[in-house]
Amino acid sequence: MKIKILAPILFIIVLVVAFEIILRSTGIVSFIFPRPSIILQELVKNWAWILDNLVVTLYEAVTGFGISILVGVVLALTCLFAPFLRSTIVPVTIAIRNVPFVAIAPILFMIFGYGPLAKIVIVVLVSFFPIMANLLAGFGSVNKNQLERFYILRATKWQLFTKLQLPSSVPYFIAGVEVAVSSVVIAAIVGELMGTTKGLGLVIIMSVSQYRFPLLMASVLVTTIASILITWIVRSMTSLILKPWTS
Repeated sequence: MKIKILAPILFIIVLVVAFEIILRSTGIVSFIFPRPSIILQELVKNWAWILDNLVVTLYEAVTGFGISILVGVVLALTCLFAPFLRSTIVPVTIAIRNVPFVAIAPILFMIFGYGPLAKIVIVVLVSFFPIMANLLAGFGSVNKNQLERFYILRATKWQLFTKLQLPSSVPYFIAGVEVAVSSVVIAAIVGELMGTTKGLGLVIIMSVSQYRFPLLMASVLVTTIASILITWIVRSMTSLILKPWTS
């Protein structure tokens, strides 16, 4: 376990040091490609402002992700217990999932304003579909022999669901959650880039407009770390909570 954690950290450290040495030796100006040391200085200098906006982005990402889990589970259960609605729900959700942000963002901003709510909706639209799709795949992955035994024993739909379909779908649900969580921070920032008054998207917009590329790289670094941490936390929580179902 320690090797799995230390190996990528050591690799990143070596990579950063290598970039620092290469950029110093080649004399590339920071305006074009800032050195890691300059990025770190910019991060420390603007940490209070970045942290203040990071909290907003994390709120949008985590809230949207929580809602997306609820939406994905409800839609999957609806398709399971009301099969006649599946032919309607699945195509509609696929269509919604594939609507480009550029087209839908202005509508969301007109309805919800430029605050966090519009970005939360964008996060939900991005992340609910993998959860729903994986759950549906999990419900359909039950062993056919076991399914026949349940029918022979005249099990009720609830018994079939709790004893067979639900346990079979847990690994699929975990996979769907892990896929969805990896994009929630990016989705929140993309929404902020289209219009915002606060958040890491605002930091990026201000950095670009003022040609402060070290600050831009610092905000990208914070975004990457935040996304990795959220993904790791969610994976750890799902593994811990759902371990009895997967063991």
